[in-house]
Amino acid sequence: QAQQAGQNPPSIEFYDSSRLSSLDDFYRKAQAAGVQLVVGPLEKPLVKQLAARPQLPITTLALNYSEGEQGPAQLFQFGLAAEDEAREVSRRARADGLHRAAALVPKGEWGDRVLKAFRQDWEANGGSVIGIERVDQPVALAQQIADLFQLRQSEGRAKSLQSTVGTQVAAQPSRRQDIEFIFLASTPQQAQQIKPTLNFQYAGDVPVYATSNVFSASGDQNQYNDMNGVMFCETPWLLDANGPLRRQVTAQWPQAGGSLGRLYAMGVDAYRLAPRLGQLKALPDSRIEGESGSLGMAAGQRIERQLPWAKFVGGQVTRLPDTLR
Repeated sequence: QAQQAGQNPPSIEFYDSSRLSSLDDFYRKAQAAGVQLVVGPLEKPLVKQLAARPQLPITTLALNYSEGEQGPAQLFQFGLAAEDEAREVSRRARADGLHRAAALVPKGEWGDRVLKAFRQDWEANGGSVIGIERVDQPVALAQQIADLFQLRQSEGRAKSLQSTVGTQVAAQPSRRQDIEFIFLASTPQQAQQIKPTLNFQYAGDVPVYATSNVFSASGDQNQYNDMNGVMFCETPWLLDANGPLRRQVTAQWPQAGGSLGRLYAMGVDAYRLAPRLGQLKALPDSRIEGESGSLGMAAGQRIERQLPWAKFVGGQVTRLPDTLR
């Protein structure tokens, strides 16, 4: 596309990061070949190794994130971090005037990381998390949601009705009313069970804000119907099927229109970021409107994404209006 626009794109040399004997050898070879910018690696362990070094011989845009390390001045980090999306949920719910959240996240390390990112941002901005359930086996889901909402039968009310009219009366369920929305991080298959269970447990009116993990981009209307009303953040790439670059890319690689499209969007944005890392560093408030989100530079030279929003409505995906950032 850059060539067609009359630009002068860089020449690109490919190195297989899975075959590297050592990072030092790689950088020596890259320097000898006159490489001015390294894009990659994608593997998290290698990015952690880079972040632990005092300096790098060539400016490097890693395609993943290390865990917490500042990293050398020559290292920039960019990827599809679920933590960005957790913070995006926090920002959106705050913009919508909400204050009290409950969380449904998967059991395990990934769920813990996403919950931590959401909670830190949410509580730092005055919100409170008043209930957490870690979703695991589907068979336990109904009880977990009942526990989350403290669903109980109003037995006293039922007994008083029974004594008044002298007949058996079904107990009326009640639930806690202080949960204003649910932060959801789950697979589409889990979300397909969670939303109907919320409806069944008298919590169908509680808004659900989810990360992009709930969206399979499969076009499966039955799956989308099961998640009716769920709001989620997503890459511009997957929400705009008519973008000219996306049409061009999916004509070559049809899988770029499905959930793998997020990786294609990341590739597009890595190309766009490469010449502008210095600008983003010098002007912290500047942003690039990319295909994987609106990109800016955060602490530690990490690229952070802000994403647009959509909602499942009647088996379709409907784009939601943007809020002020």
